[in-house]
Amino acid sequence: DNKLTLSIVLPCGFEHDFFIRTAESLFYETPAEILKEIVIVDDASDPPLKDSWSEEAAAKFGVKYVRVDSPLGLIGAKDVGARAATGDVIVFFDCHVKPAENYWVPYVKEIHENYKRVVIPTITNLNVDTWEEFGRPSGSAGGMSKCYLTFDAEFKWTTDDTPYVPIMSGGLLAISRKWFFETGGYDSTMKGWGGENLDQSLRIWRCGGEIVTAPESYVAHMWRDGTEKTKAKYKVGAGDAIKNRARAMKAHLGDWYEKTLTFPSFKEWRGKDLDTSSITDGFSDLHCEDFEWYLNRFKNIYRDAGVAPREVFQIEAVTSDGSIEESEKLNLHKSSALCLELKKSTWTNYGSGDEVVLKECTGATVRGATASEPKPIWWHGSNRRKDGSCCGGLRAWNTDQCIDGRNPQHGAAKLASHTCDLDLGLEAFLQPSDDDKEEFSLELGGTGHHCVSVVGGSSLGIVACADASKWRKRYAFTPMEYELLSSDYKNDWARAYL
Repeated sequence: DNKLTLSIVLPCGFEHDFFIRTAESLFYETPAEILKEIVIVDDASDPPLKDSWSEEAAAKFGVKYVRVDSPLGLIGAKDVGARAATGDVIVFFDCHVKPAENYWVPYVKEIHENYKRVVIPTITNLNVDTWEEFGRPSGSAGGMSKCYLTFDAEFKWTTDDTPYVPIMSGGLLAISRKWFFETGGYDSTMKGWGGENLDQSLRIWRCGGEIVTAPESYVAHMWRDGTEKTKAKYKVGAGDAIKNRARAMKAHLGDWYEKTLTFPSFKEWRGKDLDTSSITDGFSDLHCEDFEWYLNRFKNIYRDAGVAPREVFQIEAVTSDGSIEESEKLNLHKSSALCLELKKSTWTNYGSGDEVVLKECTGATVRGATASEPKPIWWHGSNRRKDGSCCGGLRAWNTDQCIDGRNPQHGAAKLASHTCDLDLGLEAFLQPSDDDKEEFSLELGGTGHHCVSVVGGSSLGIVACADASKWRKRYAFTPMEYELLSSDYKNDWARAYL
């Protein structure tokens, strides 16, 4: 009873190789009484998609075509598809997916309970040669469904023990048609691809909706892995994605937009007027919360996992006599003080690992660093401990990299970093010394047996903690993203650190 109908929207620009199998898979896995239509948006493909699959043949699988002759890009194509949809629920999928049996059940159930609830499937992997799912994690591990927002307008995959999704990846989701249009749909000014997921996620949360995972809904997805077979055939305009992301952040972040502008990739937007009225006008009558509310709504990420850190600092190797005075004196001579720094990365989110090395410490500047010198030499606590509190890891500020303490080995001559796992527990942390609370051991793995040490004067190694050199925090400061919190939130968050 009360079953909602689904309109499945597939933006299919130049997807000649995959669109037919995608549509057929959806048709076979969706009951006839639930499937209203499959809307294939042909975004100026050349030749047109219907040359490969006629309208008459496609209609037998519930397909209706919508073609545009001038390319709109992914965002525009999705918007066109949504406006052509007539079902109760709009399901946006990429044009290279295969759903599992009963994938649709939680969409109908969750949205019937709350029309402002958006549902995200568990995303797994699709082998496009065999058209079969592979690599589905077993048990409670699931696949990928939720992301979180970083201040450089990126979104990172994450997991936790809640059903709530702070940020959608954007390609696969189910939303009631009513709520889609109440929140303003997709921004008509965004071009190509990128940023629409940030805007849509923030609209939904700030304006009274919610986004949840559907762990039992599996959709296999073809990932673009750099091979000729999987690469996108459509073109994205130069600078479109950055501008889209900048517009999303300005429209939603309020004062925190200034943090976004400190990142090198957004330098062209510093001091420039960026009109975001086409976004804000879309939800101006919904009485939405501000971005500080959003940060506190997801304080398990921004507070407990350290993504909005209270303190940022350099990690300096203590000199042989351990005195701060001697360390500062050395800065004036040939043997400068040494601090931990990422070897290759700068301020951004790469999604791939790096190496942590010793480099000359930098001086104190306004707020600890300047955008003109985006050095990954500043660190902060990150990642939730097993009890949910902060912090079990050390993250390079303004990056996605954490010191890798997952499997430390005595004698290792390199210290790696990896993309932070916010739910990893004790991984790498500064343990105060018993005899000097300003000096720390840098422990790995949480067992008390493995520590990072200076080896040979200028290299790093992993040794027994009893034999390891000490570290200290240098030039600690409170960063902008935390300073911008109101006093009420600062007081509330501070209690969690006690």
